[in-house]
Amino acid sequence: MKLIHAADIHLDSALRGLDRIGADNANEVRGATRRALENLVELVRREKADLLVIAGDLYDGDWNDYSTGQFFVKQMAILADLGIPVVIASGNHDAASQITRSLRLPDHVRMLGKDAPESIRFDDLNVVVHGQSYAQRDVQANLAAAFPRRVPGVVNIGVLHTSAAGYDGFKTYAPCSKADLEGLRYNYVALGHVHTRQPVVEGEFPAWFSGNLQGRHVHETGPKGALVVDLDVDRPAEVNFRALDQVRWERLAVDVTGLKSADDVLDAVGETVRAAQIAADGRTLVSRFVLQGTTPAANRFQDDQWALAEIRSITEGLGVVVEKLEVRVGAPPLPDPDADEVRAAIVGIALELAEDDAGLKAIASELERKYREVALGDDDGLVTGIDLSDRDTLQDVLGQALAGLDARLAGGMS
Repeated sequence: MKLIHAADIHLDSALRGLDRIGADNANEVRGATRRALENLVELVRREKADLLVIAGDLYDGDWNDYSTGQFFVKQMAILADLGIPVVIASGNHDAASQITRSLRLPDHVRMLGKDAPESIRFDDLNVVVHGQSYAQRDVQANLAAAFPRRVPGVVNIGVLHTSAAGYDGFKTYAPCSKADLEGLRYNYVALGHVHTRQPVVEGEFPAWFSGNLQGRHVHETGPKGALVVDLDVDRPAEVNFRALDQVRWERLAVDVTGLKSADDVLDAVGETVRAAQIAADGRTLVSRFVLQGTTPAANRFQDDQWALAEIRSITEGLGVVVEKLEVRVGAPPLPDPDADEVRAAIVGIALELAEDDAGLKAIASELERKYREVALGDDDGLVTGIDLSDRDTLQDVLGQALAGLDARLAGGMS
């Protein structure tokens, strides 16, 4: 039988960073989670799948209005007409305690129970699905430990929204170990919550995070979509990824080392843009550009407004949107040893300040006063801004500033 495994759809989620990309681009990106759900339904139809499971966080918390639920019901009606059943386990964002509105779901859509693990049999498919929804947002119990035993002679599928063994950047919900999941001895366990696609258990009894269906900000980069899983009682699952995202977020790094002029750097940016555009396969690409390395043209790129305008000129008309530009460009050594010595001394003083705890705290305080939108995080604990309380992060910010200072000094001394 063929299963489609999706998770973390976050339908109508408020995507982040849209203020930087202009009103027209922002309007397109805002509808991306809906278009991705449409793509999921089309994938189910195209693959002639037998079953769709959604492993939590279908929604992103309570709806602003009923249109969010109406859109989902409309998409599920398409699968009802095709006779394809759907099983959903709610997660921390769409727990019973989080969603105050509701609409009647089509009969072929089953929401797993929230009070205890539930098993749903599909005799015509020779399949049983085991799982449990969240009653409350903050579930800290090991739900997997109470899942039913494997049913002999049929395909056993588990559905669970969990942080599993713990993944950096995501809060702990329904924690369980790799051994817990493998010990279920199910043919496949569909996991949700972690937004990066990856296996937790491989081999005879696999468990996978499908990742989220649509990236929502620049920290969720690369292809996003669902997993197509071919299952049989007597053989290991075959798992394949299908990209379904409508808008793709990328972090595009351009190494300027060895490039002699600003034109050379911009030409390298153009090559990176064209390669990324091809890889995006026709999708709108929202990108954060990072210029890094050393070049004699470093001083020119300290004018970040000029650099940003030049890069946007390159990307215009290519389906690539510039979300932000980070300039981490330094200058190579100067041919005049005396000038280079003066430059090194000035930067050295700044470096001493950056290593002093009191100095770091003073700088962090000043940055927080000047830039209020720092230390941002989403509800899963994924850092999406600048956490100035973290020493490594603050030193990275200072490192970028020092590179800019060094480039300006080199430019003024050459």
